[in-house]
Amino acid sequence: MTTDFHGESRNPGEIRQTLEKIARAGFSHVHWCHEWSGPYLYSIHEMLQIREWLDELGLKVKGVHATHGGGTKDYVSPNEFNRLAGVELVKNRVELAHILDAGAIVLHFKQPVEAFEKDRDYRKRFYAQAFKSFDELEPFCRVRHIRICVENMLSEPPASTHAMFGDLFERYDSGFMGLCFDTGHANAACKENCVEYAERWNDRLFMIHIHDNQGRDDEHILPFEGTFNWEAFAPVLARSPYELPITMEPSFRMEEEDGPWLERAFRAGERFGAMVMKYR
Repeated sequence: MTTDFHGESRNPGEIRQTLEKIARAGFSHVHWCHEWSGPYLYSIHEMLQIREWLDELGLKVKGVHATHGGGTKDYVSPNEFNRLAGVELVKNRVELAHILDAGAIVLHFKQPVEAFEKDRDYRKRFYAQAFKSFDELEPFCRVRHIRICVENMLSEPPASTHAMFGDLFERYDSGFMGLCFDTGHANAACKENCVEYAERWNDRLFMIHIHDNQGRDDEHILPFEGTFNWEAFAPVLARSPYELPITMEPSFRMEEEDGPWLERAFRAGERFGAMVMKYR
């Protein structure tokens, strides 16, 4: 279960309480999503405190949702100082993932598609900065055994997303870079085939964000309560290198108490996990 299912408090007591609720509902792992956006830097002391909480509660970490940053900390910025600050920010999340034994971080790679269409040379300049940052991150990640998994985004057309994955995966091998397949983003962005990213880049599928919607907005509702085709996705995930358990990213909507909601979420995750295992 994502740690920010009920918001992103910075109060230590409230964060630990959220982890307690997740453990009580039966989950074995969390997807660390606190501070998934913005320029926040975790100190080593915060990282160790999180690790201590998780050990006390018997929880493991499947992945860490890193932040793209933005502004003065943006790993694709044309400004070299801002780009370096963005790399530092991503390294901070890699270090967090390493301390939490997560294995991977999930990273947004936001393409300025409209700018690409207006200026063909801009795409080349944009990717030059991105490649420079990933080249610098690669040895840092490899020595810590942390993989970067790039997420399919909601606002970009499928052709642009496929081109992005093609460029990244041609340059970087699967030991360093993979795909995080977000079911909600795919359901809203890919009208004809909601699992096309997972099918085409199946050998790079190392992380998932499981949630649902009605095919229009990024609602982050529970699996099987929207229109995503879970029957189509189960065999695709089953033949990928993705290692269970299922990583869920729904949001609590206040329609009931969060305890019963977490129990329903757990059952939905078990249901989809069983579907995947049927094909494995």
